[in-house]
Amino acid sequence: MSSPNLNPPDDATTGPVDDAMTELRAAVEQQLGVERPEHLVIEPEACQRFAANLPEKLDPERRAALLARADELQPWLQGPFWLGGDLVIGGAWRNDQRWLGLRDQVPGSLAGARVLDVGSNAGYDPFMFHTLGATDILACEPFVFIEQAHFLEEIYGSGVDFQPLKWEDLDPAQQGRFDLVHCHGVLYHELHPMAMLERLRDMLADDGTLLFGSMMLGDPELSEYARFVPGAYYGDPTWWWVPGRLCMRWMLETAGLEVTAEFGLHDGPPGEFPVVNGYFEARRAPA
Repeated sequence: MSSPNLNPPDDATTGPVDDAMTELRAAVEQQLGVERPEHLVIEPEACQRFAANLPEKLDPERRAALLARADELQPWLQGPFWLGGDLVIGGAWRNDQRWLGLRDQVPGSLAGARVLDVGSNAGYDPFMFHTLGATDILACEPFVFIEQAHFLEEIYGSGVDFQPLKWEDLDPAQQGRFDLVHCHGVLYHELHPMAMLERLRDMLADDGTLLFGSMMLGDPELSEYARFVPGAYYGDPTWWWVPGRLCMRWMLETAGLEVTAEFGLHDGPPGEFPVVNGYFEARRAPA
């Protein structure tokens, strides 16, 4: 399932946030048939630990408060997130399974590395980068999902810098450049995908690495093409350009990037035509 692009939250009052969550629930209901999908049942022992000091047993009042706040922030797409005790936010996606393929492409230690995550949603990927040693992480999520990330950061205390930034807001003169740039699940929601890829390249350090994931056309005979979606895919009206795998590689190369690996390919959500989800590893191409 894809993540609908909704209005950014307004930090001045909870009203606009509540309105945005209502809009999000309506979009999810359009895709899944329910506005608050059931959390996936995942045991705490199976969850990645994003903080070392969470209690193995929660006080009943603390547990009730966490559960109530998590419910206010429904629907959760990302997960699983362990909050302590027996409390797990399962989410609608299994981000931990996506990381089975991603983990081998990330350096064993990110100590001293600057990391940029674009399209962070509830923050699973930035929290993972923190567990791998990164302490300078900018996580960009311009839509209401950032409220979920802020809630989790209050619990984990990772130091990840969650900012309501779109990719258009990124500027190396403002945020600097990064040793690792990660972007997953954003391109097919963009009307101007090449401009986004060029911006991601601008944010890379000279010897930096881009880990870029996207939905792509599943039909291998259409690998060199891109399909424009004028209506909706899987009930989501924010799908626009869906490239084939070869087309995606060409787009990255045209944006000034050198593809060094492809990995993590698996089926995407069901819809009007078959799609797959996969990753590319890339670096800045030589001048």
